[in-house]
Amino acid sequence: MSAPAPAASLAPAPLTAMRRLELIVLFGVLTVFTPIAIDMYLPALPTIAREFEVPIAQVEHSLASYFLGITVGQVLVGPLSDRFGRRRPLLIGLVLYILGSAACAIAQDPLARDGARFVQALGGCGGTVLARACVRDMFPPEEASRIFAQMLLILSVSPLFAPLLGGGMLLIASWRWLFWIQGISALAALCVVFFRLPETHAGSQRTLHPFAVLKDYIVIARDRRFIVYILSLTLSGCGLYVFLTGFPHVVINVFGIPAEYFGFLFMLNGIGLVIWSQITARLLRHRPAGKLLTAALGLQAAAGVGALVFGVTGWGGIYGLEPWLFIFCSLIGAINPTAAGLALSGYGHAAGMASALMGLFIYAGGTAASLLMGTFHPTTPVPMVALMCMFGALALLTNLLFRPKPHEQAHLR
Repeated sequence: MSAPAPAASLAPAPLTAMRRLELIVLFGVLTVFTPIAIDMYLPALPTIAREFEVPIAQVEHSLASYFLGITVGQVLVGPLSDRFGRRRPLLIGLVLYILGSAACAIAQDPLARDGARFVQALGGCGGTVLARACVRDMFPPEEASRIFAQMLLILSVSPLFAPLLGGGMLLIASWRWLFWIQGISALAALCVVFFRLPETHAGSQRTLHPFAVLKDYIVIARDRRFIVYILSLTLSGCGLYVFLTGFPHVVINVFGIPAEYFGFLFMLNGIGLVIWSQITARLLRHRPAGKLLTAALGLQAAAGVGALVFGVTGWGGIYGLEPWLFIFCSLIGAINPTAAGLALSGYGHAAGMASALMGLFIYAGGTAASLLMGTFHPTTPVPMVALMCMFGALALLTNLLFRPKPHEQAHLR
């Protein structure tokens, strides 16, 4: 890296079981704000399109705006957290999320709402990036994947209830209340972080000159071990973002399911995430993470093929298609923590930048996948499931063709 010798992370006091649980829950909650901002919003997309009198595809572009905000925000928050520590960037990010949520709630046209979503995403990305960095600061590398899987239990709850809450709120209130709820939730998290989260990284003398930061990012991106795991994770995630963008239209407009019931179908995928994340946490105690990742990617690719077959043939309608979507999306609960732990295992002092670069790949891919799905005006589920199948297959191929050899995996920074 181009910077002077970095300061070590602050040595944490020995953790009691209760304090460890508290931190895992807090880190999990911090990663939830991004999916809540997406999932709670999904049932409202057709309603917003009608209120603003615009096509559904134009409303779906707000998801791409959000993904773009996350992408830009992570590029900034990683170097800042390695330079100044984790707490200050995290607190500032939560403030931005609150302000962006309020701006979304009062937006009067699609353009203003898209801009507000960008600000909301700039702040929300800090929770995801810095929660991962804090885990890398506080726990040894070999334990990181298990901690990520336990955090994913908290993260998985949002798909269970956020769309259901969003659909229910539409029955009694305006869609604008969805954003007020997000802002209030972030305000509560801000208070908890301020009083209960210590600084986990002492900071460093790392320069923040744009060219030096870019050079550091390039050094990390040229790490074969890091980049292969992240590309597999990103391509797998692209399939998920295609699903997030296209599923509300497919369910509500193509299959005619009422918006207030959309959350029940979406909730099934959250149940799968919970199950797989906890199975993975247990398996990682006794099984090699690399083999678990390959197996999960293989199962996901197979589920993508199944979804494509049922989408093309129409067998069973939504009820024939949903089991394959359930398997595809729930396997993110195994792929995400395993790939993230493997990628970050070689980084200590630069955990903020490595975590940010990971997020940059994931959400840049998500932005592209969301925009790609938004170009279609489908009357069938085929475009959605075809893209999911393609991304699932590419993720598996990337892992099989380019994964590091065992001797390469032993040489960590």
